[in-house]
Amino acid sequence: MAAGARRFGIGLAVAAWLAALPAAAAEPPPAPPQARVGSRLITAHTPHTLGARVLQATVDFRMSETVEDGSERDLWGIDSGADVGLGLAVGVASRLDLELYRSSFHETYEPALKLALWRPRDRPLTAALRAGADLVRRQGVADRDRPFGQLLLGLRLARGVHLFLAPACVRHTPRLRDACNVPFGFTLPFAGGALIKVEGLPANRDLEESQAQWQVALSKATPTHVLELVLANSRATTMDQYLGGDFAGGFARDDVRVGVHVVTLFDSSR
Repeated sequence: MAAGARRFGIGLAVAAWLAALPAAAAEPPPAPPQARVGSRLITAHTPHTLGARVLQATVDFRMSETVEDGSERDLWGIDSGADVGLGLAVGVASRLDLELYRSSFHETYEPALKLALWRPRDRPLTAALRAGADLVRRQGVADRDRPFGQLLLGLRLARGVHLFLAPACVRHTPRLRDACNVPFGFTLPFAGGALIKVEGLPANRDLEESQAQWQVALSKATPTHVLELVLANSRATTMDQYLGGDFAGGFARDDVRVGVHVVTLFDSSR
């Protein structure tokens, strides 16, 4: 890893240690993620942290072929193969999460920290900071260490109705040296206690060929699992491939791809 990326990682570790000192004693752990939206919307993250001593494991699949290019013979793209994402996150304190995500696309690792800044009880507004880096291990890719930072904002309007903004910047994308953008999303209640999640990302203004991205998910939670069926135009799931609207695998605004997210929670605080 380059010296700049090492310094970035050391700075994050020091900040996490300082933030965690008062966090555990400041307040009891938050409600379990299944009682709210969760720590991630679809690709963008929310301001919610997991809570102290909660471990979260995530498996993502994004199909390579679009629905429109498939047919009933290959289940509209499901037989085409998929990009696979594997993630682990742990709540080291009530306000602080450590995360590691690995995407099979370009063999990319995404370590990150999330620190809740504003989470008052019985108030609708929440805020957090998230910082990390996308570390591309595939040979032949330029600028393979790609740090990023995010401000995460959430507003609860009613039971099951939330709004989210996640302004973020990343150093290096497939076609940009620096990319900043504002993912946004919302949730709506659905039958049987499920949620509809909707997420969007405008085309990046600094790249003419950048494409807007959209995703819709039907999310159903149990006390220990979350299952989501996703429709999206892009396969991007890491920050460097997402924010520029210039995913290296290529996509069009009108593409439709199937995806599946499976989340499992282990709460050792109980």
